[in-house]
Amino acid sequence: MNGTAELKMVSSEGLYLYVDGKGYFAAFRNFPYLADLPMTQLFSVKYCGDGDIRWEAADIDLNVEILSHPEDFPRIMHPVTAASELGRKGGSIRSVRKSAASRRNGSKGGRPRKTPVPVST
Repeated sequence: MNGTAELKMVSSEGLYLYVDGKGYFAAFRNFPYLADLPMTQLFSVKYCGDGDIRWEAADIDLNVEILSHPEDFPRIMHPVTAASELGRKGGSIRSVRKSAASRRNGSKGGRPRKTPVPVST
């Protein structure tokens, strides 16, 4: 592991990283979780080898390929959208276990109805 990773500059638009002899700009619109990091954590980026970098305290790992082409990794770059998409895909999968659970739930009267919460004025 002979490479280096260094944060050179932070702006309102993103940050400029120097990784293994090459510069990369990480726009906050592509990497929103980096925008939320405190400045002390931003500057503590470590090189892990093979173009991988890590912010240990924030548990964030990136690769220079992702930094170079964030548009090719939309699910990785936007965790909220990725989570909802994965949940939607997982919910639409049919399995023997899910079918059996659905039948058991139906025999109990189905999904419980939401009861309105009274609003006190």
